[in-house]
Amino acid sequence: MRHFLLLACVLLSAASAVSLPGRAVTPAALGITLSLRGNEAQNLRLLSEARPSQVTVFRSASGRSHLKFNVEVEGKTYAAIMYEGDWTAADQERLKAGSVNLVGLWDTYANQPSFTVKRLLSQAPALPSTSKPLLKIASAQVNVASIKKFTSRNQKVHVTYTFTVNNKTYQGVVYAGDWSSVTLDALRSGKATLFGTWGTFENKPNFITQRVER
Repeated sequence: MRHFLLLACVLLSAASAVSLPGRAVTPAALGITLSLRGNEAQNLRLLSEARPSQVTVFRSASGRSHLKFNVEVEGKTYAAIMYEGDWTAADQERLKAGSVNLVGLWDTYANQPSFTVKRLLSQAPALPSTSKPLLKIASAQVNVASIKKFTSRNQKVHVTYTFTVNNKTYQGVVYAGDWSSVTLDALRSGKATLFGTWGTFENKPNFITQRVER
């Protein structure tokens, strides 16, 4: 009987997960590194434009500090948690500031769906249409003077810049929708890690940048 009930719970959880919001992603596709266990990488989900509320810190019986909050996605509200070691004070402030993009896993708490957040993304990732992972360029030396904004014919504002890797200089672009003030701050620091894909502009290599980290 006990085995039957356990199997029923597993099947119920699997059926419920199908209707839960979120897009299946991989750390490689996002260009990030996560500490995951077992088959967690296969169950990783991205919640875009999620709206957090009631952000609080609580201390567990073992003395660890976790971040609990509610998150509204696709018109429904769910419980969410970030365990100690996965969140920072900056993450806490970003959760209080407005909509965010969350990477994590669906779980169950008090018989209700709960989202365990592994990472907050500073901007919505422009995931490629295929499973091809984003390229990562670490420790790129950005020419701060080269960072410029330009407006295209469709009135969208993009950012261009140049960077040097292995004594070679390349041009890069961050299209509208992929950059924010956080992106600019990272570029203006002079040294950053770039994520994106290679393209060409005026017959020269051009790094189409989708995310920037210090």
